[in-house]
Amino acid sequence: MKDERFFGSSTIGERGQIVIPSKAREELNIKAGDEFIFFGHGKMLHLIKASEMNEFLDKMTAKFSKIRENIKSTQKEG
Repeated sequence: MKDERFFGSSTIGERGQIVIPSKAREELNIKAGDEFIFFGHGKMLHLIKASEMNEFLDKMTAKFSKIRENIKSTQKEG
C-alpha cells in the first residue's frame, strides 16, 4: 500500500499521554489542540482527526442522500 508510512515509536507516559513523532505531525498537519477520535479493532488502536471524520461523514451523508433519492424515484416509476 503506497500510502502507508512508518513514523517511529513513542512511549505511553504515566498519565496515558503519548508523543506523536514530529515527522508525523508535520506530514499529517497535526497541531496542538487538534481533537481526535479513537477506534479499536482487535488489539489495534486507530485515530483520526475529528475535523477529518466530520468532513468524511458529511460527504458520505450527501452520497447516501443521492442514493436514497435515486431509489425513491425508481420505485415511483416502477
